[in-house]
Amino acid sequence: MFSAYAPALVDYIYLIDRYPPKGGHSVIKATGKSPGGAGANVAHNIATLGVKSTLYTTLGRDEDSNYFVENTKAKVVAEITDEKTGKVHVFVDSEGERTFFVEPNAAGKPYVEVEVGKYLYLDPFPSEESFELQKDAAKNFEGFVILNPGHPYVNLGFEKLASLLEYTDMVILSSDEFSTLKVDVSDVLKYVDYLIVTQGKLGSVCYTKDGSFQAEAFRAKVVDTTGAGDAFAAGFIYGFMMKYTIEVCLKLGNFCGAYNVERMGARNFPPRDKIEEFLARVLR
Repeated sequence: MFSAYAPALVDYIYLIDRYPPKGGHSVIKATGKSPGGAGANVAHNIATLGVKSTLYTTLGRDEDSNYFVENTKAKVVAEITDEKTGKVHVFVDSEGERTFFVEPNAAGKPYVEVEVGKYLYLDPFPSEESFELQKDAAKNFEGFVILNPGHPYVNLGFEKLASLLEYTDMVILSSDEFSTLKVDVSDVLKYVDYLIVTQGKLGSVCYTKDGSFQAEAFRAKVVDTTGAGDAFAAGFIYGFMMKYTIEVCLKLGNFCGAYNVERMGARNFPPRDKIEEFLARVLR
């Protein structure tokens, strides 16, 4: 039902006291390891809710490959394109702000064929070939296409991005990413039916041709912001697939994002019972 064409990455997480000045040093207070990759996180999160979910990706021949598959709830359909699986070194300071250092490895060679389905989620691979490959996948996909362009595609400029949006039904952006495009909402809605913009502490908003919808953020004690956007996306998309109203989808996305940031790692998604309890309160 749900498919993602996205990089498989393993996050090596380092909690530090603060970011040092150039040439300085910082103390690592704790370390961790987690499967990662934005689209992979979304596919995994949605699978935990009982939805049939498949990740189309690339892996290496190393132990990180086994670790990734064994700890991903979505079905992983992968081509082996390198000796090593993609890795990300994530440094998180005491305020929960994170900085990424990426080793693309297999994720830098995104050569995997995507099969037909109902929903397809696209997330950039760390590869110069990613954009054209994903545009072809979107063009040939017969279902509903959701794009998370992130900074890699946003930084290509709106004219370039529009060539992919032409085959996209829904796009999810952060407020910083949307600002970088330097376009109006109406410019994006010429191509897509839904434009969702996450706004951090201000919540989130969805723009459609019929109007806009806003939902406030939930208070959260931030531990690690890694994966917050992916948790939001999974929550929103799950609500959308279940045919809830846009307002409910936004609230569910915000709830999932807030739940994630209060824990370390990218895959701290609310379990199904908490999702059901939340929806029961919202739909009351």
